[in-house]
Amino acid sequence: MAPEPVPFAFIAEAERYQSNVTPPEPEPRSVRRVLGGLLVTVVVVAGLLAAVALGMPALRSPAT
Repeated sequence: MAPEPVPFAFIAEAERYQSNVTPPEPEPRSVRRVLGGLLVTVVVVAGLLAAVALGMPALRSPAT
């Protein structure tokens, strides 16, 4: 059974279509949002560093 042909005319029309509606300007980030993002970054980095620091003894070879 042969696959059914797919018309691609709608794709050509979609490429030529241009909207006359401009997207709204992005809202400027407030100081509170910037500090919140910075806090999340610091917490994640501190967690990764703590995991490495706590995991280092497990990676050492046992002393004989």
